[in-house]
Amino acid sequence: MLYRGFISLRLRSAEYLFKFSCKRSLMGSNTRLSQKEEKTFQYQDSLPRLPVPSLEQTCNKYLESVKPLVNETDYLQTDFLINEFKNGVGKELQKKLLQKGQEQRNWLEKWWEEEGYLRPRYPITPYVNIGGPVSSFSMWPPLEGTQIKRSAILTNGVLHIWQQIYKEEMQVQKMSNKPLCMNQYARVFAGCRVPGKEVDKLKILFKPAPASSPRHIVVQINSRLFSCTVLEENYEPFTAPEIERSLQEIVKIASSKSPGPAVGVLTAGERHTWYELREHLKSLSPRNVNYLNEIETALFILVLEEHDARQETEISQHSIAGDCKNRWFDKFFSILAFKAGLFATHCDHCPFEGVVDADVVEQALALIQRNNGEWKGRKEIKNSIPPYELDFVIDNQIAKGIEVAATMYQSAADNLEVLSHHFDEFGKNVPKSLGIHPDTFCQMAIQLTHYRIHKKPAPTYETAQTRQFYHGRTDTVRSCTEEALNWCKAMVDPKKDINFKAQLLHKACLKHGQLMMEGINGQAIDRHLLGLSMIAKEEGIPTPQIYLDKSWTKSGGSGNYTLSTSCVGFTEIYGSCAPMVADGYGIFYSIEEHRFNISFTRWRNSQVTDVHRFRDEFWKSLCDMRDILQAVSKL
Repeated sequence: MLYRGFISLRLRSAEYLFKFSCKRSLMGSNTRLSQKEEKTFQYQDSLPRLPVPSLEQTCNKYLESVKPLVNETDYLQTDFLINEFKNGVGKELQKKLLQKGQEQRNWLEKWWEEEGYLRPRYPITPYVNIGGPVSSFSMWPPLEGTQIKRSAILTNGVLHIWQQIYKEEMQVQKMSNKPLCMNQYARVFAGCRVPGKEVDKLKILFKPAPASSPRHIVVQINSRLFSCTVLEENYEPFTAPEIERSLQEIVKIASSKSPGPAVGVLTAGERHTWYELREHLKSLSPRNVNYLNEIETALFILVLEEHDARQETEISQHSIAGDCKNRWFDKFFSILAFKAGLFATHCDHCPFEGVVDADVVEQALALIQRNNGEWKGRKEIKNSIPPYELDFVIDNQIAKGIEVAATMYQSAADNLEVLSHHFDEFGKNVPKSLGIHPDTFCQMAIQLTHYRIHKKPAPTYETAQTRQFYHGRTDTVRSCTEEALNWCKAMVDPKKDINFKAQLLHKACLKHGQLMMEGINGQAIDRHLLGLSMIAKEEGIPTPQIYLDKSWTKSGGSGNYTLSTSCVGFTEIYGSCAPMVADGYGIFYSIEEHRFNISFTRWRNSQVTDVHRFRDEFWKSLCDMRDILQAVSKL
């Protein structure tokens, strides 16, 4: 079963900086700031409100986005309904939304989190959570016996990034010299989703210095959980040798026992069931209450995997659909350490976008790479706080709940196929030389690939970051435009000459760039339409007909995007996400100077999708676009 609902437009999280002229790439390495420079969160109170687009503009743009995806009859019906909406109930909804926009600095934030992530009762993984490989292969190639040592070094590196955020020494990210909202970085560490009967909540403990902070992480191994102190009392990170010693002690304890009860499996179940079992678990012993708090307040989770994953596709598969016995899926940020010393991350998608997780990892790796992946610091062990097991008291009801959740999860996880790949013939160097933004180039390749394989256009979801606004996160770029469709048709028509194809490609690229900039500036349509529908719901107004129209679903509304895509940035870090629909694809990618890194996902029970063919055709599309544009440029 594929879970989805109206507000489950699950953003496949990548924020996007459209201009290369940003002060720093979202994915670049940070350095600590001097006291004379900016503090990480100093601009939060001065960031502008999230704007409410005009009703006329959104209605017109929605009609435009529908046109390439429906027939003429459906389009005329939608045109009629849109005119009826914007001259009728839409005016009333817009007036109330504008009022909300004046009362709140971000009118979308609560709706987006609660309705999109916290209220749905279906399992969060593998449907919502995100993950991906930690691209440390050049520094740390697969090597037996390195799991614990490398885990200690990586943990130390990540803790130094936590410390930069805690001390507000992380550089403020900017776009065209405008500060971006840094709120998501305050949510990576020391946070956890907590199940509720009707709606979950986010438990966020992080506060910048001088506030107090948790000093421990949780380590999972052999279906058991351990608490491990990793910060000194003054919040300085333990050294890698000190962390390594604690991890060795945990391995020793865990390996001396049979597999544990795998209480974390409960987080893989349906949310209302997990809520009831969590309440029962708490009632069994005060010890369980303390252990739950220890997990939820931990800085992050480190999983010492039993699997020897060495290939990126295998690592990506484990990152979003791995062994649930060593997971706590509600935790905001988890690091997965495989037997041969390779790593991945797994994250709850609600508190932050995937690019934030990727940025934290990228910065930690940059620190480690300064010493070529080796520990060059103090080797003497001064801090020695023994780790201890979180040995839950369980009964038959909990054991049965674990069994049911594991079965449900495994069925869904087995149905998700992940294929990771690197295209290394060229990267962003080629589209830049041709005057096209690399992300736009990639999006057009995705459009052409789908059209070549499936002989039709597909509603497409790409992320535009809105972080120039207070607590801004994302909106949607609907990359399947009439311009893109016209170009795709020309590309498969042998009668069309190369100049005509190049001309249409340039038009399609210009349109995508326009939509991206509008999204960045808070003028996209998806979140606005969501806000109008939520006003109707809260005011008890019947659902407007535009949301019940066939074109709404056919153009991607209610989470029906066939192509769910995200550019994670311009380094080697990328990730994976599940498709939104049964016959859809999830596509995560990053673009380096001379390489595309990309992950394709699909549901295995689909009779329509094929990630291997999509990969092959995608590479052909990239090369065909390059060849056409380069050939025309020489004429």
